[in-house]
Amino acid sequence: MTHRERHDTMNLQLKIISEKVKENEIALFWLGQAGFVIKNSDDKIIALDPYLTDCGERIKGFKRLSPKLILPSELQPDIYITTHIHFDHFDFDAIPIVASCPKTKFYGPKSCVDKYIEIGIDKDRITELQLGEEINFNNMMIKPVYADHGSLAPDAVGILMNISGVKLYFSGDTAYHPEKMDDVVKFQPDIAVLSVNGKFGNLNSTEGAKLANIVKTKVAIPCHFWTFREHGGDPLLFEKEMEKYASKSKVKFMTQGEMFKYAK
Repeated sequence: MTHRERHDTMNLQLKIISEKVKENEIALFWLGQAGFVIKNSDDKIIALDPYLTDCGERIKGFKRLSPKLILPSELQPDIYITTHIHFDHFDFDAIPIVASCPKTKFYGPKSCVDKYIEIGIDKDRITELQLGEEINFNNMMIKPVYADHGSLAPDAVGILMNISGVKLYFSGDTAYHPEKMDDVVKFQPDIAVLSVNGKFGNLNSTEGAKLANIVKTKVAIPCHFWTFREHGGDPLLFEKEMEKYASKSKVKFMTQGEMFKYAK
């Protein structure tokens, strides 16, 4: 790691830890790819699909083009969620390091649970996410919902969250099947985070915009682009398609490491 990279990681870690969040508000940080950190007013930190290392290059030759902004040892979340087993969502090199933080609890569908156990994480720190089942604690609700990421990740899920009244939808990696997303439509998220790279079975820009309209999100945040050359993605086209199909929703483009606050 270069001096500049080390400086960047220290900045983001400090920003997450020191940021004060009001009641009925969340702070959302983009880590790049489909990785996000959410912080609430109780100083609880949720990490979802963080890709923190270069394990994709080691495993499959996918070279990382984006900076690493926080070290796995610095993340120290209360909750760590993986939506499916692919390396850019289930970071095989980061998770054993994150697990050294004793407070961190791990969540994911069965394929992820099996891999958590294989890594050596205690079962009492792991919760399996099963479609349609809500998990409620403190001022949070987590609910896995339908996603279609093909035969290589058959139990992939999207995620609904209600954190202090702010409703979020993370599409995870999914194809466009709005007829199977009634849970998301009924939820009417304040924020929809959509993977819109259009390759490997994911939503493309047009489908992402159409889905944003169908679920009536107030804010749409595109993600899952520009981390690997193989993944593609066109955020400018997404903006144009949002104007065409979901003009009532605000589009929020985030830079990697940026914080976005939202309050009810």
